[in-house]
Amino acid sequence: MKRILWILLSLIVLSVPIVIFYYSKLSILKQVNFYNIINEIFNYVSVFIIVSIIFLVIRENSNPIKTIAWIQILIFLPIVGFILYIFFGINYRKRKIFKMKSRTDEISIDSFLQTLIPYHNKRLTLKEQKDPLSSRLITLMQHNDKAFLSWHNKIDIFFSGKDKINQLFLDISRAKESIHLEYFSILYDETGFLLKELLIDRLKAGVEIRIIYDSVGSWRIRHHYWEEIIKAGGECYPFLPVYFPFLSSKLNYRDHRKIVIIDNQIGYIGGVNIGNKYMGMSKKFGNWRDSHLKIEGEAVLLLQKIFLLDWSFVSNKSLFIDKYFITHSTNDYLPMQIVTSGPDSDWENILQVYFTMISSAQKYIYIQTPYMVLDESILMALKTASLSGIDIKIMLPEKPDHRLVYYGSRSYYSELISCGVKIYEYTKGFIHSKMILVDDQIVSIGTANMDLRSFKQNFEINALIYDLKPVLEVKKNYLNDLEDSHLIYEEDFKKRSFYLKILESLARLFSPIL
Repeated sequence: MKRILWILLSLIVLSVPIVIFYYSKLSILKQVNFYNIINEIFNYVSVFIIVSIIFLVIRENSNPIKTIAWIQILIFLPIVGFILYIFFGINYRKRKIFKMKSRTDEISIDSFLQTLIPYHNKRLTLKEQKDPLSSRLITLMQHNDKAFLSWHNKIDIFFSGKDKINQLFLDISRAKESIHLEYFSILYDETGFLLKELLIDRLKAGVEIRIIYDSVGSWRIRHHYWEEIIKAGGECYPFLPVYFPFLSSKLNYRDHRKIVIIDNQIGYIGGVNIGNKYMGMSKKFGNWRDSHLKIEGEAVLLLQKIFLLDWSFVSNKSLFIDKYFITHSTNDYLPMQIVTSGPDSDWENILQVYFTMISSAQKYIYIQTPYMVLDESILMALKTASLSGIDIKIMLPEKPDHRLVYYGSRSYYSELISCGVKIYEYTKGFIHSKMILVDDQIVSIGTANMDLRSFKQNFEINALIYDLKPVLEVKKNYLNDLEDSHLIYEEDFKKRSFYLKILESLARLFSPIL
């Protein structure tokens, strides 16, 4: 914001002498041509804006491709480019608001980690020590995200939005102590109303309820929806509220997480939001294929930690007290890490997870993602792995829900297919699953898409599972999904129309700032 104010102030300071100069000139020459005055002032100001913003873009020391994309937009569309840069281009990753969040997080984490010491003083077992990929990922996430390994967990994996929401609503109806929800999108429809009624019912039974919702992802929700929950005793806070969506730089930094903690015992994490379309009720998409986890065990403590850190940020209330961190008694052995990423983190943590998984694969890599706008490092890792003989399959939706990103995703098809990557498009509804599976060793399920927005801008959360049984369950379901997908052949893809090729190229051009 200081940078924007500096630009506006500079424009004002620049405009004053220009106006004075022209009016003094007119008074001497006694020639009045107001149109020419305005036109020349506009030209000077436009040039100044372009030069100033280009200087600022270069000073960001961002990815050269992204920098060049912004410079091109500013040169050819100066006014539009100026507006777009204010809203979408300024890198708030280390700006004040997120620095404040980081400092709060560090203080809270330091005190909270004391409750985790009994779980994380263990060394890696012989199994993990012999598994280089698991060992690398565990160590990496411990160093860059403080994502400590939990050992004793029990999980249920949902492969459809309907199954997840039905089970979630059942667990909510049985809650006795507390319900914590954090969602990117809650829709204003029958499913969203049912959630509200369930929560109000639990509030009447004395259950504590706290909700974090993304103000852009849930922008269709009417204000009275939250008021009814608050009136019944619940607490609801928007994440980085945007009151004027097209006049706020916060628009580009969204809370894409989907987290639920019920009675400090049950946790949910994955790709499914709350709404009719996620239940498979959309006329356009029909079946909603997704991936989501229900967790019981030590990893619920980690979900609780992340939720309460976000709660502290949105509400300025700290709830790091013992009653929200109950020791779990499950004896099931299932090692798991919960990893987060966002503009407040020092590193692009989930990008690093995906890169490590791809570059370390020995046999195969199976990926599901609704969007594929690739970072250069991920693109190179995929091509290198495929050319090295690794079996890579990537599954995306056949039908678009966001057309620009859809065509941007397709712009990578030829480059990947030519390296041997097999790309499938899912035809049985819409696939929204964010999953990457490697070598019967590890699977990642969460909220992060295979795109630049998830890697660099959104607040995301993924679960890394290091156990054979759930890995094989996900693999089996992936192979079943292949039967409801069609393989993209290079020869056929080349036959697409010239119009589509241009559209994909244009979408690719804008992909660094999507």
